[in-house]
Amino acid sequence: MIFILPTNTCFWIACPISDKESYEKIYEIKKRDKSKAIAVMVFDFSYFSEETKLTEAQIDFLKNYENPFTILIDKSNILDKELLETINNLDNSEIYEKIAFRVAHNFMHRKLIRLHWNLFLTSANISDNPEIFDTITIKKEFSKILKKEDIKVIAHQDFCINSKQKYSDIFEFVGESDEVKYFRK
Repeated sequence: MIFILPTNTCFWIACPISDKESYEKIYEIKKRDKSKAIAVMVFDFSYFSEETKLTEAQIDFLKNYENPFTILIDKSNILDKELLETINNLDNSEIYEKIAFRVAHNFMHRKLIRLHWNLFLTSANISDNPEIFDTITIKKEFSKILKKEDIKVIAHQDFCINSKQKYSDIFEFVGESDEVKYFRK
C-alpha cells in the first residue's frame, strides 16, 4: 500500500518498510533515480533511544529542534535489526550507508506507523519537479495512479499545507557530540 500524506513541509509519498513492492513503485511513480535513498519515518523520539546509538544529548537536541528536520544516521549506529535486514534486502541497499530519519509529527502519521510499522517516505512529486503543498495538485499530478486500489491519499479533500518552511533541515551529528553538520538548512 502506498500513501500520499501531508507532513509539516509538503506532501510525501510513503509505504510500510515491509512492503518492498510499494517501495519499488515509489521509485517508478516519482521517476526517481535508484541511487537516491528514501527516508524512514519513525513513531517518536523513543525510537532513537531504543534503536540507535545516539546519545541522550543528541536526542534532546532533536526533541528541541525548532524546524522540521531529517537526521542522517550511519548504518553502523543503528540497532534496529528488522530495519537493517529490510534495507539489506533492497535492490539498492548499497546506497544506505547513512539512513535518513524523520519523526512522525501528528496523529495521522503515528496511526499509519502503528498499523504498518515504520514508513519509507519521500516528497510526493516527480523527481526534480517542485514539491506539492495541496491535494488539488496531488490529484492533478498523480491522477492516473490514484485510481489504483493500492494508493491512498491521506488528507482532507482540499487540504493545503501552509508552511513558511518548505524544506526540512538535513543534518547529521559529528561523532558523539551534539554538534551538527548541515547538508541543507
